[in-house]
Amino acid sequence: MAFVSIVFSLIGGYIGDTVGRKYTILAGGLIGAAAYIAVYYLFSINSAPLIISIVFVLSSIGGALVFPASAAVVADTTSKEMRRSAFGIYRVFTNIGWAIGPILGSLIYNSGVGYIFLFASITYLLQVVIVFFFMNETSSRSHEEKSKKEIISYDGKLILFSIGTFFLTLLTSQFNVTFPTYATLQGGIPASSIGYIYAVNGTVVVLGQIPVNRILRRFNDLATMQMGSLFFAAGYFTCAFSDTVIQFMIAMFIITIGENMATPGINSVVTKISPPGKTARYNGFNSMLNATARGMGPSAGSFFLYIYAFNGIRTWASLDMFAVIAIMLFMFTKNLIGKSSKDSIVKESAI
Repeated sequence: MAFVSIVFSLIGGYIGDTVGRKYTILAGGLIGAAAYIAVYYLFSINSAPLIISIVFVLSSIGGALVFPASAAVVADTTSKEMRRSAFGIYRVFTNIGWAIGPILGSLIYNSGVGYIFLFASITYLLQVVIVFFFMNETSSRSHEEKSKKEIISYDGKLILFSIGTFFLTLLTSQFNVTFPTYATLQGGIPASSIGYIYAVNGTVVVLGQIPVNRILRRFNDLATMQMGSLFFAAGYFTCAFSDTVIQFMIAMFIITIGENMATPGINSVVTKISPPGKTARYNGFNSMLNATARGMGPSAGSFFLYIYAFNGIRTWASLDMFAVIAIMLFMFTKNLIGKSSKDSIVKESAI
């Protein structure tokens, strides 16, 4: 899935800039819906697991097309001063979906796992209907025509910043595998209690994102991302001293504060440094590197757990070095952007 996302994030960014945001999102939605309907059908006929897995992997094409174009829509419809706050609000609604989806999946599961994918295809089709009837195209055709030959845009600021987000994503991707593995096998937390820990994440995102935006509005995007990286590192390192559900919930709270600080800044910085007509492509390039990190991150975490025999201090300290590298690269990015773009990254209004 990571490999498919890497390839199609670039393609999605290119199509989003040349064909338009709306049609790219529609195409992604239809591809995602078709893939999930196919998975539902394969389950209903008891198809081979390998075939089901292949089709499921292809479903990630939909998201890879949708997300760069969606980020470009947010950029098209907001000023640079409001950009980070806008992405914060966008992220709140995204996380509401992330919270509701697994709950509904759990309720549907007993009726048959295939029905989960049927439901997912319906939500994709609802997205298609809403975008088709209620969304106007937001990109400028004049800018698109000037730059439509380049699938990948090379920009020193974009490359340096994206490498920084790559290392940060290596750390944040411990969220899905390393964190619960450590909590259950080393922390002794029952698997049935892991959901309560993750509930902290969804709650803090939904309730805390906008207040965090307001508190940090006087800081520029890169500074807030550096602060967020520190909170990520502190939260994961707290796991080394945790052996109760409450202690892991505190660690998750710290991690999520870092998430609220750093994550909206990623799209904000990318859209601010992108020239007219290349916003989706710049987001696609950044998404490509982050998808690579999400694919590599769990393996890196498992590697450290293995070589350190689940020693928490050594494991999480080693993983936290990714945050240190990211902070340094964000610092270099700020210097590279220089005075010419100072106003676009320093002042931020809050919604």
